[in-house]
Amino acid sequence: MSRAARAAERLAGWLWPRRCPLCGALLGPDTADRLLCPRCAPAAAALAQTPPRLPEGAYAFYALSGAAAAFRYEGPVRRAILRCKGRGEPWYARELADLIAVRVYGAAPAPRPGGRPQPETIAGLPAYHLVVPVPPRGRGGSRLPVRLARRLGRVLGVPAASPLRTTRPMRPQKTLDRAARLENTRGAYACRPGTDLSGMRVLLVDDVITTGATVSACALALLQAGAVSVFAVSVAADPPPSPQPRPAPPAQEKLP
Repeated sequence: MSRAARAAERLAGWLWPRRCPLCGALLGPDTADRLLCPRCAPAAAALAQTPPRLPEGAYAFYALSGAAAAFRYEGPVRRAILRCKGRGEPWYARELADLIAVRVYGAAPAPRPGGRPQPETIAGLPAYHLVVPVPPRGRGGSRLPVRLARRLGRVLGVPAASPLRTTRPMRPQKTLDRAARLENTRGAYACRPGTDLSGMRVLLVDDVITTGATVSACALALLQAGAVSVFAVSVAADPPPSPQPRPAPPAQEKLP
């Protein structure tokens, strides 16, 4: 990160003090993980996804090497995500991405509120070569995954890019059951022309994983562009009702 970028980040932290993403309270020196106010910390701990890695047999993960979430999609975590998506409070994406870094990737909390979590440094090859967000669905779609991916990439020290696009209109996933979600998203994502991800391990970022249909469809497009593996991560995940068989990718869309 350049000196100018670090200075801009410090200035932003001074102009817009960090707030608890669950309730909006100003963060002080007594914050949990430098990210949550003392009042919200117990509720967040109760909603933690433990372990963060999601069981593959319970979701529609047909093109992913795996997936993880920081929390269950309930209570104050659900309200915080909805605030970012629908109530014009996108700045909480910074805190939510930092929570992913701390809760999923074991990053050390920032030394002070407004700072950046410090990820573990591992010798050798990087865990990921690129951080990619799930793209918005049309002009009015949520850009929360884009904001999450940019911040998470900065924290983890991995470049972020947005090669994915939608190929056709989709029905709102929240109105559909599991089978309909899979059908709604199959073939609905592709990488932009000229995208070359050959040999890359990609971290795919979404705000919520419900059935896994969206992240799997996005992962398939990334694999077709040359990625060797795609791992998905989100702020929260819906607990699945029961384990389900792992669906196969469509016959006409062969993996590389």
